[in-house]
Amino acid sequence: MSKVQIQEYFKAKFSGKTICLLGFGREGKSSYRALRHFVNDINIIVSDSNPRCKDEFTAEFGVDSNVRFYCGEGFLNPIIQSDIIIKSPGVSLKVLTGFDVASKITSQTELFLELFRDQVIGVTGTKGKSTTVSLLYKILKNAGKDTLLGGNIGVPPLDFLDKITPETLLVFEMSSHQLENIRVSPKLAVLLNVFQEHLDHYESYRDYQLAKFNIARWQKPGDVFICNGENEILRGLLSEYPLESTQMIIHYNPSDKSGARFQDNHLIIDDGSGEICFENFCHRRKLPGEHNLTNILAAAMAAYIKGIDPEIIRKTTEAFEGLPHRLEYIGERYGARFYNDSISTIPESTIEALKTFPDVYTLLLGGFDRGVDYSSLVSYLQNHPVKKILFLGKAGQRIAKELLSLDELNVAMLFQDFESAVKAAINITPIGAICLLSPAAASYDMFRNFEHRGEKFRQMILEKDSPA
Repeated sequence: MSKVQIQEYFKAKFSGKTICLLGFGREGKSSYRALRHFVNDINIIVSDSNPRCKDEFTAEFGVDSNVRFYCGEGFLNPIIQSDIIIKSPGVSLKVLTGFDVASKITSQTELFLELFRDQVIGVTGTKGKSTTVSLLYKILKNAGKDTLLGGNIGVPPLDFLDKITPETLLVFEMSSHQLENIRVSPKLAVLLNVFQEHLDHYESYRDYQLAKFNIARWQKPGDVFICNGENEILRGLLSEYPLESTQMIIHYNPSDKSGARFQDNHLIIDDGSGEICFENFCHRRKLPGEHNLTNILAAAMAAYIKGIDPEIIRKTTEAFEGLPHRLEYIGERYGARFYNDSISTIPESTIEALKTFPDVYTLLLGGFDRGVDYSSLVSYLQNHPVKKILFLGKAGQRIAKELLSLDELNVAMLFQDFESAVKAAINITPIGAICLLSPAAASYDMFRNFEHRGEKFRQMILEKDSPA
């Protein structure tokens, strides 16, 4: 799509309308920049619960006489008078309960897909999104493709508008929040898994599942959907909502549909026209963890569908070491080894981390409690005991109560602050043993996000001891 066509799209959609930017964080600011660039005379309302959003706007953008602000208490007052509401991902639809505005709501994700769906490779999943898109991006770049990476991984998609040509491939990490009210899906979609997560944002777990499934629900004939055949939730959604697109199943039996699988340590891809095999791949890969096999299969399958040379796929995938805060080796302290898996915010990911390192001696577990069901993790820890568990925050307290007897609970290592827990872990983990930060909980009670938590852990492990 040319620059002229993009401008025509924006003018047709927004000219003469009053636009409400609901939420004015990173993506809301990106939406403002795009609107002002393509239709600079429209009326815009900035609506945000942050009482300082007007001051922050002025500091970054200056004075705009065509912008009205509703900040802090009463930020939802202008919703009814708006023609179009561009909702940011961080704003829960629950705050709009009682407002008859569903037909007015769109999002930056939906706008971007309306413009470029045919060029987008969209990737979602409760866990593994960032690893998968990062690996896929490396494969495509190594193949010489004009490729951009954005979305939930940190770059709002509308920030790309001046960089996209008709040949550009757009690797788009898509969160459930970005997907929840879209009515258009990318031409090539990947859904890695669905587990309980973000229950504080949705009315129900079912709503979260349906948000994820939107990545494929609106696909057309000729589109391709790559999904994890081992995930029970996904199998149920596929049965309930038959798709018009072609399905490529990862982790499948040879007698089933086309897709990708691991078999006898080999990586095998079959797009329906024949198989290719990367022999002994599992022995050569650098990305640890059984759960990362799903991410590898998805990235390799997507690259193959896009016509990438199998040898480039193999070499790039074998060499890929992963991202920070995901089973990341930090280093040694007093002879003990420390691993950072701060990305783990649900029990399933902590279980996978413990499978990757079955000899974990010390586990830092817990954080912000969002009401997630921890019974699977409790059962796993009962049958695969870790020597020392340091319980953090409200989630840690709840896990401890479910896991331990009353006598054990009285002597459990319960911590209200992160620093004390890490210091204790450093002191009790013996030489040669592993200490793992894999909290199975969000970080919002103590940190801005999981990256902030992981960086604090890294800092404390690597800091030099003060002289005696």
